[in-house]
Amino acid sequence: MSPRRANPQLAARRREALVKAGYAEILEKGISGTTIDSVVTRAGSSKGAALYYFRTKDDLLYAVFEWLLSQIDRTLDEVANSDQSPRARLASELEVLFHSPDVNRKLYFVLLEFTTVSLRSERFRSAWAAFFDRCRNRDMGIIQEGIRQQQFRNVNAEDVARTIRALVDGYCLQWIAGESAASLESYRDCCRSVLGAYLLR
Repeated sequence: MSPRRANPQLAARRREALVKAGYAEILEKGISGTTIDSVVTRAGSSKGAALYYFRTKDDLLYAVFEWLLSQIDRTLDEVANSDQSPRARLASELEVLFHSPDVNRKLYFVLLEFTTVSLRSERFRSAWAAFFDRCRNRDMGIIQEGIRQQQFRNVNAEDVARTIRALVDGYCLQWIAGESAASLESYRDCCRSVLGAYLLR
């Protein structure tokens, strides 16, 4: 009797189910309260299956982190590769990044959890650094095209790209901290105004 052949699609679905369950667990309990057992229970999987994909909790956490960053990248890539003008693409990017109170609160809760882990782990820190590099390169492309089309002033595109990420994360963190009763939309509008003053002729 020949051995059973592995089904790559099924394996990928099972792994992704565990990763998504891990994200949900972190969102509900934080990283310290998340265990492989709790993820297995949420995913309706087995401990053996989880350990087949992830030898340690750290491996599972890293997979969740990679998955989360890839989701953000995919959405922002769609905006950057659209047929819109550079100015419209930048506006669309801000709409995505300031998505909604519920989505942003959940997203930044988990990202902040991983930021803490990154302070102690080179693997997680490197993943963060690579993500910021992709954000910067993606935004530089939009800005450079806008400069060529004379939609934006002749600015340093790399400086602007770094500023976009700093503004978005800074405004979102201020909103989450609840320093005032201001809405998420008001912070988005502040970000848009600052970039407009920087970029527009």
